[in-house]
Amino acid sequence: MKTLQTLRPALSGLAASASLAGLAGGVLFIAPEQADAQGSQPSQSELSEKVHQFDIAPGPLSDVVSAFERATGVHVTFAINSIGSIHSQGVSGSFTAEQALYAIVTGTGIRFRVTSPTMAVVEMTPLTTSVDVTDTSNALQSTLDLNRLPDSLQETPQTVTVIPQVMIEQQQASTVNQVLQYVPGITVATGEGNGGITGDQFRIRGFDASGDVYVDGLRDFGSYVRDSFATENVMVVKGPSSESFGNGTTGGVIELDSKKAHLGNTYSLEASPGSGPYGRGVLDVNRQLNDTTAVRVVGMIHGQDVVDRDHVYADRWGVLASIGLGLGTGQQVIGNYFHQHSKSRPDFGVPMVRLPLPELGVPRSNYYGRESDRDEQDADVATLLYKGQFGDWLTVTNDTRFGHYTRDLKFTPVFCIDVSPTLSYIYGVPPGTCATDASAGNFNTAYVIWAVGGNTPRSYGGENVTTAVMRFHSGPLRHELIAGIDEYYQRARMNFYLPSGPEPEGTLLHPIFQNSPGFSLVLTPADRGTTARSWDVGPFVSDRVWLMHGLSLLGGVRWDHYNVRANSAGTPIDTTTEFASPKASLIWQPTEQQTYYFGYGRSFTPPAQNITSLSSPLSLVGATTPNLKPEGDTTYEFGGKWSLLGGRLGATAALFRVDKSNANYTDPTSGIQETTDDNDRVQGVELGLTGKVTHAWDVQASYSNMDGKIVYSSISSFTPVSAAGNRVPYVSKNGFALWTTYDFATLIPSMSGHLLGGGGVNYRSDYFVDDPNTLRIPDATTADAMVAYDLKSYHLAFNVNNLSNALAYSSAFGNGYATPIAGRTFLFTLGFRLASLRKHGGF
Repeated sequence: MKTLQTLRPALSGLAASASLAGLAGGVLFIAPEQADAQGSQPSQSELSEKVHQFDIAPGPLSDVVSAFERATGVHVTFAINSIGSIHSQGVSGSFTAEQALYAIVTGTGIRFRVTSPTMAVVEMTPLTTSVDVTDTSNALQSTLDLNRLPDSLQETPQTVTVIPQVMIEQQQASTVNQVLQYVPGITVATGEGNGGITGDQFRIRGFDASGDVYVDGLRDFGSYVRDSFATENVMVVKGPSSESFGNGTTGGVIELDSKKAHLGNTYSLEASPGSGPYGRGVLDVNRQLNDTTAVRVVGMIHGQDVVDRDHVYADRWGVLASIGLGLGTGQQVIGNYFHQHSKSRPDFGVPMVRLPLPELGVPRSNYYGRESDRDEQDADVATLLYKGQFGDWLTVTNDTRFGHYTRDLKFTPVFCIDVSPTLSYIYGVPPGTCATDASAGNFNTAYVIWAVGGNTPRSYGGENVTTAVMRFHSGPLRHELIAGIDEYYQRARMNFYLPSGPEPEGTLLHPIFQNSPGFSLVLTPADRGTTARSWDVGPFVSDRVWLMHGLSLLGGVRWDHYNVRANSAGTPIDTTTEFASPKASLIWQPTEQQTYYFGYGRSFTPPAQNITSLSSPLSLVGATTPNLKPEGDTTYEFGGKWSLLGGRLGATAALFRVDKSNANYTDPTSGIQETTDDNDRVQGVELGLTGKVTHAWDVQASYSNMDGKIVYSSISSFTPVSAAGNRVPYVSKNGFALWTTYDFATLIPSMSGHLLGGGGVNYRSDYFVDDPNTLRIPDATTADAMVAYDLKSYHLAFNVNNLSNALAYSSAFGNGYATPIAGRTFLFTLGFRLASLRKHGGF
């Protein structure tokens, strides 16, 4: 009988997971009374009267609450994820569940509410004082807040870098690429006024991740420059992750945790003027309507001219609206709507001849585009997130997103290359000797304007992911079984601008900005553009089994069926790819503060993996064969994670190796992608430190050493000469990043509030941007500084970005240009924050 009781949740869970296949596009709900009927549940009186024996050590609230749940069977929900990182004194002795919860939260500044006989919610204590944003913590105690990866980062057998909200605020990072600048191993091809033909273009460990940006675990399909106003936290999951996230994810995944409605009333308003000129305002209001319902609205307006970049500007505005239903209960639904409009002048930077030309003496401020260059983007995204807790063993989520994206991009791609009469005839550009002249120090030579003028991508996409997490025992073995299905559909179309009329080139020293009389950009006919649609279905399952105390084995697999149908300038294309993505890890936790793991994973990137960024049906121009071989990637990683100083500080170390086969390359000007038989290898070590050294001293530090090598190289239009033995493009051998702050108010007994001083240092060694290793971005060290004072509800801050006015590059492109970062920039911030008392039952 005992065995049946042990297996009953497992059998029910397997049945539940099997039923998910029939719920591919729908929302899964189970009546609470049915869930309660699955097992014996204590009554309300038992919650307040039954006495339990506790021996829970002090530590992060997430750990303490987990131990409490195991001891009592009561499920506890955090109203806000970051609450879990607050330090608790634990509890020891004989108490009822309610008494124990009271002891656990005593002195933390938070409270709990009992919402059912087996559930409670931990939330902010309503105050009339400011929200303390200075309390950063050990990121290992946080989670990805995704059912597919439900464990804390301490237990997750991959390298995960976290950029918390407080760090984003301290750095005054306004775009996601600025948020990621302190993450070694990431290179970007985007920035203020930039973004290239396919919007944000990130690379993780040297591998393209432009289609691997996720928001709340769902793909963010569009090609646009992402503002950070709607983002709570950013996490970078490194290493192939197809089993968890689907196709792509060679180097890893960029996961954005969006701002959502939460319990408690909070208000904030920030205004930030600065040099450039620069102006930004963000309003964030959250209102709790009743015990389980809240709404939130976040608005942003932003405008700037980029320091030390002529003619470059970036203007945008956006709004996020969120509603939360059933907050703090076992049945929770959150709906978000996001809109962002951007208008900027795209900055493709400066030409390269071995190095970016500012390294040879050309002014970094020179802009080689034209006054007609522009980039207008709109993104509209609706998201519905459901989470259901059924007893203490089953959690079900059903997440859905639909996004619509439009873009109107006009640009002037400029290169410094030698153009022979033959090339002049083939490509319709004037002959010239720019590369030879610039190498000899003659910068009064004419540059080359390529005969491309822009594009008009229009796209939309939808995705639904249903996931069940089942925790149960089979005999002596404890299981965490995850099963689900992921489906998404995308549709895209694009036409191209071609230049018409006179467009004379200037010189490298004196570029021409004004349009010539009679010059225009002409949109190609619809039948000369491209259209595409893609569809993917991917069921997945994994099981983590505890073989003994502290030792567990994690194994899983996902199978994908991916199909693309397209028409490129009248040429029909139809390609289908099917593949399985396995993963396996051995995890050893001798104590709750130590984790050691060895992990293996495979990922696959099929042709035209992300058509809405449109390296898409163009990427299939040479695809006369219907079923192209996908790019395949294998990773091996051995690492350790340690929580130190009573859980305040987290340390990580990992050795990794990624082997990539059948590599593909994307031309960043045309968007054309070509699949080759090249094999790449990137291996190295990553170290990280995050949390509090003391209660006043916060630190976020990381170091990476990566050795990237092209193991095998085929001959193609991208690599006309074998590149075997060369360095993998976009991989810096060494990267170091440090962001640290200290609360000096703790040293002044009479001072109220928080006085933070600090800043960051960011070092990247050189890297190449092409397979032949002929174009190199030099190493660079940049520094930022900040000082902030928080008193009650008020926040004042002063930031200096690029403190030393260093010449470095925010992005680089393999066909020969790089974008310098902004020069020394000053930002001031005045903010008002308030968490107010809510009346019972409403406003």
